[in-house]
Amino acid sequence: MLHASYEIWGVAVAVLLIGFWTIRWVIRRKSPEHACGLNGAIFNSSCHDHDIEHRALLFLMTQKTDSVLAELARTIEQERQKLGAVVRKPSMIEAVDAFQTEAMHVSDNRQLPYDQILPMARNGITVSKIASQLQLPEAEVSMVMRLNAA
Repeated sequence: MLHASYEIWGVAVAVLLIGFWTIRWVIRRKSPEHACGLNGAIFNSSCHDHDIEHRALLFLMTQKTDSVLAELARTIEQERQKLGAVVRKPSMIEAVDAFQTEAMHVSDNRQLPYDQILPMARNGITVSKIASQLQLPEAEVSMVMRLNAA
């Protein structure tokens, strides 16, 4: 029994010594002589190691960002191709052409009020009278007149 207690005390002392040496080593690593100075006056291997770790982290972040952007570009290109395939369908083109020709026939049959502004202005009618006759704001009438005067 006495022999077992000596073994327990021996293990306890060994653990305490290892803990003491570990704490002493940590304190030495954190001492000011091993720290990086703000202006770079104190530069040693720990500062250099920290700088290398920082650069490696930035490099990894850059690679990750580039891969995400490349994937996003591929997705955008795939969506463009899908959209192009939909727009290029003959039935879609024919529908658009039919709509445009119908819109042109409707606009040919009636004269837009903006087309009437300049002839009325050339006849000497004031901006306020033109606006009231065409049921347009005076600002639009004067803008059309200024744009065509230039």
